[in-house]
Amino acid sequence: MPRQTEKTNTERVQELYDSFAEGDFETVRDIMDPDVELHEPKGIAGGGTQHGFDEIVENVFSRIGTEWEDVSVVPERYVADGDTVVVLLTWSGTASKTGKSVEYPNAHVFDFEDGKIVQWRSYADTALFNAALED
Repeated sequence: MPRQTEKTNTERVQELYDSFAEGDFETVRDIMDPDVELHEPKGIAGGGTQHGFDEIVENVFSRIGTEWEDVSVVPERYVADGDTVVVLLTWSGTASKTGKSVEYPNAHVFDFEDGKIVQWRSYADTALFNAALED
């Protein structure tokens, strides 16, 4: 019987994106440490630091779900170095209020401890993001 191995940090991040796309937030929760911190650019609508998975869901995921339609996060490249995984991706969506669509390159940086994400930093083009939300 083949021995099962633990997933690499890169595989865990890939699973995170797949689970998020499927709406499987329990798997997303399992990948993150209970005290995970998400750092969104302060210049972006709703930006700042979120502490813990529930706060991330309440202040980020739910906001995206109500303010945006047809959101797509397409990872294009994964770069791993020790306990850090950097993902270069394209973020796109249509603002529900204005009907304006936006697409821009984005980067996420995930730091791991003991196989769980403890810190997630997002780098985005805040001007493009915010312009789609403005009338």
